[in-house]
Amino acid sequence: MTLAYCRCCLSLSLMMIMSVARADETYLEELEARVSSLERRLRAIELPVWQISQAESKWDLCSRGPCKCRIETSSLSCWKLGLTDLPAAQIVPDSVLRLDVSGNQLAAIHKESFDGLYRLNYLDANDNVIEYLPVSLFYSLYNVTHIRLSKNLLRELDQSHLIRMKNLEILDLSSNKLRTLPEGLFSSSSSLVLLDLSSNRLGILPSKIFHGLCILEELLLGHNQLNDLPADCFSGLKKLHRLTLDENRLDDLDRELFSSLESLIELNLRDNRLQSLQNGVFESLNKLKTLDLSKNKITYINAGAFRGLSSLIQLELGNNRLRRLTRGLFEPLTSLERLVIHDNLLQLLDAGELRGLDNLTALFLHSNHLRYLHPASLKDVPKLRKLQLEGNRLSHLPKGLFDENSDLLQLRLGRNPWHCDCASSYLALWLRRRYRLRLVEAESRAGNGTTPAFGGANHLDFTAGLVCRGPGTLGGQLLVRLSYRLLCDGEWASMKGFAPRIPVEFADETMLDEHEQVMAFFFSHYL
Repeated sequence: MTLAYCRCCLSLSLMMIMSVARADETYLEELEARVSSLERRLRAIELPVWQISQAESKWDLCSRGPCKCRIETSSLSCWKLGLTDLPAAQIVPDSVLRLDVSGNQLAAIHKESFDGLYRLNYLDANDNVIEYLPVSLFYSLYNVTHIRLSKNLLRELDQSHLIRMKNLEILDLSSNKLRTLPEGLFSSSSSLVLLDLSSNRLGILPSKIFHGLCILEELLLGHNQLNDLPADCFSGLKKLHRLTLDENRLDDLDRELFSSLESLIELNLRDNRLQSLQNGVFESLNKLKTLDLSKNKITYINAGAFRGLSSLIQLELGNNRLRRLTRGLFEPLTSLERLVIHDNLLQLLDAGELRGLDNLTALFLHSNHLRYLHPASLKDVPKLRKLQLEGNRLSHLPKGLFDENSDLLQLRLGRNPWHCDCASSYLALWLRRRYRLRLVEAESRAGNGTTPAFGGANHLDFTAGLVCRGPGTLGGQLLVRLSYRLLCDGEWASMKGFAPRIPVEFADETMLDEHEQVMAFFFSHYL
């Protein structure tokens, strides 16, 4: 009992020590951050200040400094001068409209650097090493419409930084080290049209942080560390056209998250951790044209997930973990033209799974595990012009698969284990028919002096990579070069005494004749 008790006490003591150590480590990190922040503030106070001039000769005086002054555009540029501080010898006219201090080594800016620049409408401090902005730095910039502060080292912002910038339209804070945003930061920025917060370290956003940005059109939040978004995060953004949330850590989307975004056209959710999609999550986005859900971990999509997306033109679902397509999933997507589902785990494409895609022109199914396509699986996409099936596990394509796809111009079939027997005769004949048709069209257009669609017959990428895996001596040959007799009789008759699967004497003679005619045309015009 005593030994067990001692062991228990020792374990508890070790846990307490480790806990204290972790607490001390956290405290030290916080203390270090505070000291660093204080150092940045002190450095900003000690910095030199350039002179703002109201004199009549202010532009002449401006030209004597290290920066470039242009009176005809009312601009001052200190771009890429290797500055570590704003030059005290530089005279800045109070009537300057554009000020560029980008591409330097500025770590801080004195709080009075922009005092009196009431007419300034464009400020570029991009690509520096700025760690701290004095709270009152922008207080004189009533008329500024554009501010670029990207590619700096900003860790925090004060809710008063933008308080007087009523006319601000474009704010670029991308590629900094921001972890949080203070509540009310944008409360006075109702004129914002574009807000770029991408490539920071944001982990969470305050509720209604964007409230009041009623004319905002673009909001860029990609390349952060967001793992959750409040349901009312985007409430009131009724004019928003573009929202990027790519390369974050989102694993779920609240059903009400996008409910206010009635004008949204582009939504990027690429490279997150989404595993499924709820019914109706995009229901309010009836103007959305592009939706990118690629590079997530999606294994299942509810049948009603895309409800309301009647204007969607492009849907990206590549690089996920889909094994099946939910029946009825695409029925609301009546305007969709481009569907990308490559690099998933799809094993079959069944009849009706593409129902509703009457306007689809491009379908990307490459790099899946497809073994089987139902003969009617492409019946619902009559306008299909481009189909990519390479990199799957297909050995045959069923007879009649392309009978409803008369507009098909590009068909990629490479990197599949094609078994070239009689079951492949439909595909071989279809390929040669398409080539004959397109070659005739190309020759006709060439004779009329017009440019063929898709660059003519050379762009009809049907045969590239369609190499037989077997059987026997047919392995390594292009399917399109094999005759009907060779596919259905010669090879099978020569293998261990097997009879052909479809004996030639019982074969459709009309099909056989057409095969030979098309073969003759094909070899004379193409091979």
